[in-house]
Amino acid sequence: MIKALFFDIDGTLIHHAAGGIGEVPPSTLQCLQALRKKGVRLFVATGRPLEMVGFLDSIFPFDGFITFNGQLATDQKGEVLHRVSHHPRDIRQLVELVHADPFPCLLLEQDQKFYVTYFDVMQKHYEMAGLPAPQGPYDLARLEDHPILQFLAYIPPEEKYRLAPLEHIEITSAGPLCFDVIPKGGGKEVGIQAVADRYGWQREELLVFGDGDNDARMLSWAAHSVALGNGTPAAKAAAGYVTTPVGEDGVQNALFHLGVLTEEELRAEQA
Repeated sequence: MIKALFFDIDGTLIHHAAGGIGEVPPSTLQCLQALRKKGVRLFVATGRPLEMVGFLDSIFPFDGFITFNGQLATDQKGEVLHRVSHHPRDIRQLVELVHADPFPCLLLEQDQKFYVTYFDVMQKHYEMAGLPAPQGPYDLARLEDHPILQFLAYIPPEEKYRLAPLEHIEITSAGPLCFDVIPKGGGKEVGIQAVADRYGWQREELLVFGDGDNDARMLSWAAHSVALGNGTPAAKAAAGYVTTPVGEDGVQNALFHLGVLTEEELRAEQA
């Protein structure tokens, strides 16, 4: 029996139609409501920082959020269920690297974000999301009381060598703007496992949905996993089942296929 579902956001919960703003497909929202009625717990598992998931509160009341690619997990009330931070030595060395040969880099604490050296691309990234611009320059004195959960390196793939001196990091994804860099041994699946442990769930009682390269480990780790039809090759290869694209009722079709939700239960919710 599935007791909890975990959803990536972009390309999984949200359909980004060409030329339009992203939205949760009506069929997905109806499924979430029907699952909630059945008593299934519903979580988000995203690479976004915590401040970039607040908009979901007006769409659906999720039971919790796994953010920063798994480094922070909170419940619906904001209580921290799991948190993992970067090794302080790596952050100190990163700051030295940026000062010696500047490149855009953004350090993400749980509630704040700081640039090391200012570049327009970082401000524009947050303006696109309708969020306050990063602060800076970063003061290393903050490290003791405000750990860094993730950092963003706004560099092209051929410049990934810049991060080679850092010993305790993993690059989880390279989006259109930047690399997401997390502590070694972290990841969405680690955050999901921590949440499952807090609630007493077994891996066989969880179902995860994703579409991106940074979802691949989560999808291969889970006993039950779904990649959206619009997903990357890595996500599809890692998933137990590949459904239709998010904009073509992908979530609904997967839930029906796996028997987690029936058409009768969905019709009862719609009535």
